[in-house]
Amino acid sequence: MKVDFNKLKTEISLPDLFLHFGWSFAPGTSNAAVKMTNGTDVYIIKKNQQGHQTYWNLHGTDKGKTCLDFMQKQLYEQTGKMPSLRQVGEALQNFLNNHEIITTNNSTIKVTDASLDKSQLSILRNELKTYSGDFLGKRGIRSETLESPVFKDVFFSRKYKMLRKDYYNTCVIMQNASGFQGISQRGYYENGNSFKGIIGNKYGSLAVSNYDQSRPIDLILIGESMIDNVSHYQMKLLNSNKNVVYVSTEGNITQGQIELIDFLLSHNNITDITNQLMYIFDNDLNGYKYAIKLDTYLKERKIIELEYLSLEELKETALKLPNISLPILKDWNEDLNACIFSAMDKEFVTAVINNEYNKFVELNMSGYVPPIQMLTMLEPMYSEESKVTIQKIFKIDLKENLDLKEDQVADSTKEFSKSQDIKKTDISL
Repeated sequence: MKVDFNKLKTEISLPDLFLHFGWSFAPGTSNAAVKMTNGTDVYIIKKNQQGHQTYWNLHGTDKGKTCLDFMQKQLYEQTGKMPSLRQVGEALQNFLNNHEIITTNNSTIKVTDASLDKSQLSILRNELKTYSGDFLGKRGIRSETLESPVFKDVFFSRKYKMLRKDYYNTCVIMQNASGFQGISQRGYYENGNSFKGIIGNKYGSLAVSNYDQSRPIDLILIGESMIDNVSHYQMKLLNSNKNVVYVSTEGNITQGQIELIDFLLSHNNITDITNQLMYIFDNDLNGYKYAIKLDTYLKERKIIELEYLSLEELKETALKLPNISLPILKDWNEDLNACIFSAMDKEFVTAVINNEYNKFVELNMSGYVPPIQMLTMLEPMYSEESKVTIQKIFKIDLKENLDLKEDQVADSTKEFSKSQDIKKTDISL
């Protein structure tokens, strides 16, 4: 069966597809925001700039999903096996052929696009306040970094209410040549789990750091999140004299964002891509794809298909790019925290040896918690007084943590030693 995936995403009415599988309209649904629920989850359905109806949950993991994603979930729930993209497409095509699904042209449910109008953008912009709280601090970002010329006033706080409680999300602005287009925000659920989401137009907008507009740009660095970008800056370029700009896609890179990056380069007379542009995406499959896609478009003006390449092939291709820099771990914030806690580990060990109890307090107030692996290695050094002090300050049950089987101790010690051997590679700029 011939399947046109783009046609499916364009023609199938997503709200009607939800209704077909037993979902219903959620309270608060309107023409401006169609909301669907199955009794547990609530999704908002919007149209992206490609004309595809997509669903997303502001405080969940599903963002910008299409009818293909929804159908894949349904088939998996029905069969217990994850269907291929081809099988999903054929199932939807059969629905269309048999007139079991209403098309967008025939649906009475009209879905608006994800972009916000001027009034909505104005309200959203006014909700952003000066950044406060410890969200970034808990990720190792220092106040010195946030007050730097590059990142001063790049992060904001936004209050929202849920179940009569006030919560504060950490946000960055999404913008394009026309100005403010929305926000990317992160925060926590009440259960402590983190979430991230975007309000407004992500397809054709980016998050951008500050830079000195009175002189030429030396380097533009492009990553997947502004938190990763500021982590990279703190490790590599803090207090540098170079005029640098950090750009974030805030997740997967879209065709609109690729074209906007191209415009940004042209507008700022960036012609030497190899030396004036750096890809700092995540060290994973998607990160490799984003770097390759963006680099190919900027050099050859075409979008290439990469689905046929394996993880190993993608990484090999990405690493051949002369202007790519990958984190050692998954992302730059993980690298930053590996550096921080490695240094704190050494401070803790010194404090144990010297019985510097004030240092324990200082480390605890910085958010440090000694790893179980290290506690195991240091067991012979603890005095009884030290054990009591560490337990009280760090709220650790040393007896429980140190009561490990010999093989567990060996494995833990090996892993800890391995983590200490991580070498950070500096970027040559």
